[in-house]
Order: sequence, then structure tokens, then C-alpha cells
Amino acid sequence: MMKIKAILSMLLAGTLAAGAQSQGYMDGIEYYKAGQYDNAKTILERTMNDASTDKATACYYLGQTELAKGDKAAAKKYFDQGVAANAENPYNYVGLGALDLLAGNKAAAEAQFKNAQKLAKKNSEITVDIARAYYNADPVAFAELIQKQLDKAHKDSKNQEPSIYILEGDMATAQQDWGTAAGKYEQAITFEEDNPEGYVKYANAYFNVNPNFAIQKLEELLNRTPNSALAQRELAEKYFRGNHWKKASDLYGQYIQNPNHFPEDKARYSVLLYWGEDYPNSLRVANEVLAQDPTNFQAQRMRFIDLIKMENHAEGAKAAADFFAKNNGNPLINTNDYVMYAEALTGIGQDSLAVVQYETAVKKFPDNGELLKQLSSVYTNNKDYVKAAEAYDAYIQTLEAPSLNDYFTASGRYLNAAATAGDNNEQRALCGNRGLEYVNKAIAGAEPQAALYQRLGRLSMARNEGNTMDEQAANAYLKVVELLDQDPANMDAANSANQLGLYKEAYMLLYVYYGNVAHDKDKAAEYADKMNAVKTLLGE
Repeated sequence: MMKIKAILSMLLAGTLAAGAQSQGYMDGIEYYKAGQYDNAKTILERTMNDASTDKATACYYLGQTELAKGDKAAAKKYFDQGVAANAENPYNYVGLGALDLLAGNKAAAEAQFKNAQKLAKKNSEITVDIARAYYNADPVAFAELIQKQLDKAHKDSKNQEPSIYILEGDMATAQQDWGTAAGKYEQAITFEEDNPEGYVKYANAYFNVNPNFAIQKLEELLNRTPNSALAQRELAEKYFRGNHWKKASDLYGQYIQNPNHFPEDKARYSVLLYWGEDYPNSLRVANEVLAQDPTNFQAQRMRFIDLIKMENHAEGAKAAADFFAKNNGNPLINTNDYVMYAEALTGIGQDSLAVVQYETAVKKFPDNGELLKQLSSVYTNNKDYVKAAEAYDAYIQTLEAPSLNDYFTASGRYLNAAATAGDNNEQRALCGNRGLEYVNKAIAGAEPQAALYQRLGRLSMARNEGNTMDEQAANAYLKVVELLDQDPANMDAANSANQLGLYKEAYMLLYVYYGNVAHDKDKAAEYADKMNAVKTLLGE
């Protein structure tokens, strides 16, 4: 019995005549071996009646995909069909033996395996498949039989059968022995330079450690097997995960021309074009998908997001409204969907409706801190200062270790709310005091800065009815002056980074404090003179 690669070589001329961009059912086998069972099943079923398909072998791998997914009845159906298609093909007997093992009938399994090896004497690939059947059934109970089959495969192939090292690599992976696993997969590649399974599993093992090296390995595979749908798809995905947006979208563009791509891949291509900031082509591909399948969720999403990125806010808002109407309650809707819809609404002047989208998103994703932070900014832009402060406060509560800048920003949100409270004295006091809590946290953790004490002074006034000065505010502005005086450049009108404006604010408010609150005429006069001197420097 010839091995699968040998079968392929006999069919190569016919395959090329049918279309140089497809490996036919062999793509399905590659997907199975890479552990992508649904993709394998799709291609194997799609190509079953192709003239180039070895039906017995295709049935075996269809059976194995069902077995991997736990459907023993469907697996048996395919293995039986494979035997009926070609009783001399040894693979389906291995499949039937695997089912016997899972049913606890070891003797029947051994009879099936013996029959398979009789049809394929010294075929190490068959021997490894038998070892894998034992391993899948019970790696502990059948440990000796697994090793016995592996030893036979090593001996019969003179240690050169790639599938031996794939199984050994998989066994190491199950033990999370990543180094050993990668080494085994590399050995498989050594003995079969265009072994897709070895390359893909090797790249998966290495990607989290060294993404660029994993990508290089898949590039090698694609160079050797340019028509492999698995190689094209896996490399494109690794490009995407490695932030190589342009390479990812370019390769995906080639991949979706392969007859063995999947329907969802075209929508995925639209996503990759989007990440490469090619919004017009992303939109074009999304529209092509929707022309065939108006319900495609990802394509609907890409259509409205692309329109908004292209600043076509009116059409983007319409498309977004359509997206949400058709996908109401869909758990795949994410925060960015709401944010982009809000952006479109803002772009057409519907700010109040944009806020609704943010509020809806926050209700749906209450633990999303960044969303709360964005909502706070939206409220601020709409001058809804109390809600802006509350949203930013909620954002800070989601953080394990808020930064000093977080505290400072929160104090600013509460300053706005207190300063615009009007006749609402309760709001003024609550917001002012909450802002003081935050600015004091910032002061406690930072080097002394004039801006921090300016915020302290402003909040101290803002919490008072009429925004009046008090002793705490005065002390804060005295500290502002003290810190500014440490650098003469702050008072230098010729210095573009001078702090004359801040000096003016401090002197003016200290003049008010000493004149109207502390009733210290001398101090009031002193700060009046200083204020006027600064005004002169400012040209006022």
C-alpha cells in the first residue's frame, strides 16, 4: 500500500490540470493533522467526488475528524464506507480498530490493526496511526503498546518516518514539555521538508516564545507548498497575530482565491484589510460577502466600521443602526461596536444619541474601565459634568493601581461638577470634597508641583457657596507661589514656558482673600502690587 504522499504524486498531473491553486482533498488531510477538524471535514466533504480524490483515504480522515469530535457512530459510518470503496486500503481498518479500543474490545482492535499491517507491510505511517489509536484510547493503560508500535515504526523506517516525531511531539505537548515537543516537530520537518503538520505545530509551539521565528518557519512551508490552503491560512493568521497587517491581508487575498478556502474567510479578509487601514477595500470585500450572505455578522460589522473610518458618518450611522437592529442580543457584539456607532452619531451632530450608545455599552459591559473613561470624556464634551465625574470615578474603581494622573484627572472632573453647581449647594459640596480627596492623593504621591496646588486651591473655592476663597484655598495658592519662585524663568516674560498666567491667578486670589476674608490690608496691598506687576509683564 502506497503512502498518502505517493498517492498524491500519481494524481499530481490531474490536480494541476484542474487548478494550480488547490491540493484537493489533501488540504482536508492537512487540516485534520493540524487539529482543525471542522475545517478538515468541510474540505473532505467538498472534494469527495472530485476525480483526484482517493475516496477510501478521504473516508478514513472524515471518520477520524468525527472520532476526534466524539461522534463514534458517524466515524464508523465513514470507516465502513472507506472499506467499501477500497478493501485494500489499510487506513480504515485502523479507524475501526480505534473504535473497538474505545468500546473496550482490545482483541477486536488488534485484529483490525493486524489486517491493516498485512495490507501495508512495513508501512511506518500505518504503524504510527495504530500507536496513535492506542494513545487516544488510553495513554497510560496502553503505554507499552504505544511504545511497541513506535519502536516498530522507527525500525521499519530507519528512524526517518515524519509521523513518528509528530506523535512524539504531540505526546510531549500533552505534558506541556514545549521544548521537547518543538524538537520532535523539527525532526519531522527534517525527514520531510514539506511536512505541513510539522511546520504548523512547530510554529504554534514557538509563536508565544519567538513569533518571528515561528513566522519564518511557516514562510518556509509556504515556499515549499505554495498551493497548500493550510500553509496560506496559518501564515496569514500568524502575520495578523504578529501585527504584520499588510502581509496578513496580502496573503489572505491570495488564500481566498484557493478553492479550499472557507466561506467565513472572506469576511476575515475584510477584517485584515481593515487592520491594514485599507478601509475602501475592506468595505468592498464586506459588501461582496453581504451580496452572497446578507446575514453575515462580521461583514455587517465591517461595513459600518469602514464607512465611519472613511468619515462617511451619515452612511456609517445608517449601516450601524441596521447592524444593531439585525443582531439585537447577539453576544458577539462588543464595546467597539457601540463606540464606533457613537462616533458616527457625533459626526452627524446627534450627540445625545451618541451618549445613549455609550450608556448602553456601559450597562452591557460594566467592568470595562476604558469604556467608562471614554463615557466620562463624552459627558464632559456635552457639559454634563456630574455624570462625567461619576463615570470617571467608576473607571478608577476598576483599576488595581490608579496612576497619579488618574487621580489628577478625576479631581478635574469633580472640579467642573462643583464649579457649575449653581444653586445646588449639596452638589457643590459633595463634588468639591470628592475632588479634594483625589487631588490630595495625587499630591501625596507626586513631587511638589504648582499645578497640583492650583487644583487644590480651585477645588477649595469651588466647594464653597459663591466659589469664595477660604484659608485652605489661600494656603494652596501660597504653595503655588512658593513652588513657582524656585525657578526665575517662571517670571521671565521672554521665556515661552513662563508661568505668568498662574502667577496672576495666585496673586489675584490671595489679594481677594487677604482683602475680603482675612482683612489684612497690608497683605492685600502686597498682592495687589504683585498682581499689577504681572499684568504689566503680560501687556495688560
